[in-house]
Amino acid sequence: MGQRDKRRLEGKVAVVMGATRQGNMGQAIARRFLEEGARVVVSGRNREGLDAFARENGAHAIACDITRRAEIEALAEATTALHGGIDIAVNAAAIGFLAPFEEESEEQIDSMLSIIFKGGLFFLQAMVGAMKRQGNGKGGSIITISSAVADIMSENHCSYMGAKAGLNHMTRYVAYEYGKHGIRANILSPGLTVTPMLGDYMAPGMVEAYAREYPLGRIGTVEDIANAALFMASDECFMTGETFHVTGGLRLRRNPTTEEIMASIAAHAPSD
Repeated sequence: MGQRDKRRLEGKVAVVMGATRQGNMGQAIARRFLEEGARVVVSGRNREGLDAFARENGAHAIACDITRRAEIEALAEATTALHGGIDIAVNAAAIGFLAPFEEESEEQIDSMLSIIFKGGLFFLQAMVGAMKRQGNGKGGSIITISSAVADIMSENHCSYMGAKAGLNHMTRYVAYEYGKHGIRANILSPGLTVTPMLGDYMAPGMVEAYAREYPLGRIGTVEDIANAALFMASDECFMTGETFHVTGGLRLRRNPTTEEIMASIAAHAPSD
């Protein structure tokens, strides 16, 4: 096989956290990595979803709760035992809810911080440790899947925005502290993206309201995110501590307001 024909992640070992739900970002990223020659371990809390994906795509599944440090450390150890190390680690674990700022409950806030902020920190710690232990400056690439709203405003998202912004800053810290070990840590920041989680909130007209604010004329897909993650994971990527905005130009404009979204939903409602 010539150099030009070589798959971009040939020989690499990747861990993808948050790949339990069919068609989500984690699964799209894992599938793209497999296509490019990586050996992939998919993880998350839903054992059934992980096993189904692993069977269909030739990955290895290890169930893990990102909010439990011991389980994340065990994931890193098991992956190293299976494949001899970890070259790429992607945190695509997610949770989301919509609530007016003054109505966010303590339970909702705790859940958000536990999965996104605390779990994200545990993931970074475990993957940094595993990559350091490989020695010889081999290092690796850590990719945090964040959100455009860590940087720009969106109504009814306060805790989510804050948790993602904190996770981004921790990722930059890893880049700052561990570059000397050959470890790159970057943030992949999507805008509104067609995912199963989005489907939980979807109403006719909602996507159209957002798409009007995207200079490229559409919202993102999981394939857009997976293609960006492929570059960030590859040896071609000379980036660390950076945020890769995969938003179709959203940050040049803004997210729609609640009033604009509701007006678009009303305009797309079936007439009697």
